Amino acid sequence: MKRHSELPVFAQGSARLWSALQASLSPASRCKHPGALLDTLQPWRDSYLRTDGLCVGNHRSLADLGYSTSPLTVSTPEQLTALAHVDGLFNEQGITQLRRACYQLEAGSSTSAWIISNRTRAATESSTLIREMMSSRAFLLAVSRIAGVPLVPHPFVRARSQVNYFYPPEAQDDRAQIGMWHTDGTSFVLNIVLSDPSEYDGGAFVYFEGPAERFDVNEPDQCVRTCPVSASGEAVYIYGSRVFHGVRPLTRGRRMSLVLSFHCPYSQQDVNKFWHLASDDGVLRTLRPWFQLQRDLARPADEQYRRLGIEPITFADLAPSTVPR
Repeated sequence: MKRHSELPVFAQGSARLWSALQASLSPASRCKHPGALLDTLQPWRDSYLRTDGLCVGNHRSLADLGYSTSPLTVSTPEQLTALAHVDGLFNEQGITQLRRACYQLEAGSSTSAWIISNRTRAATESSTLIREMMSSRAFLLAVSRIAGVPLVPHPFVRARSQVNYFYPPEAQDDRAQIGMWHTDGTSFVLNIVLSDPSEYDGGAFVYFEGPAERFDVNEPDQCVRTCPVSASGEAVYIYGSRVFHGVRPLTRGRRMSLVLSFHCPYSQQDVNKFWHLASDDGVLRTLRPWFQLQRDLARPADEQYRRLGIEPITFADLAPSTVPR
């Protein structure tokens, strides 16, 4: 087991409030280029999904991580996947198109004082491919079966999708680009790694194998694990709000990943807090989207699917799950 103190903990509590106030005093972040120029205009095709060979390994439920109660009233800790390594979700053509779209989106990436890696937020707003993929019933059904509950794209657009780009420090005194130890503001998160491991060194995805309240970054003997990927297009699924996780520094190359967040429409429960969202955009710019989020969360499940133009996914659709574990 490896010491993990090299990764600091992301701002919590009053530090998160201070981040929100700082963001409020900063000008709104803007893309370096108009969204139309970032979009490859490649449409999504369900044929980009593999129909065979999907493998879910290293599977841990919330119960496996020590949770005795469920964060959702519609499921149990045994039903909810806490973390899993996902291989075979996309075929080669799908991986190629996703890589192409995310390479293009880097032109609109930015950093902040508390988010060290380069990232492009709201990727569904700038990429036809990613937006249509997130609204595909076939894709949502595949991710829902991995998660253990029916899913829709997260209603809060800025939290729904982002592309992370990690690089090693250019100069000796530069801060390393890392994913600090954190829990997410969304619960159902798919992290698709779109760089082949041969393209970078370092950058391991690590997680704490236990309840979030027991995590202590200064305790070297904690049960910290690595979830390795062996090829571009593989993914790590995580119940992000209940599992502490991070990304170690890179020493060579570039690590690019597409992070997608979902919501279970059969529950109005959502872990996003106002100050979590405001730490990115500031208080005033978060107010209107926050109230819209509350309205969207209250919509019936059938309506949430109807707004996507797809047939609702039910718990019955998940019962005969073909996902090997």
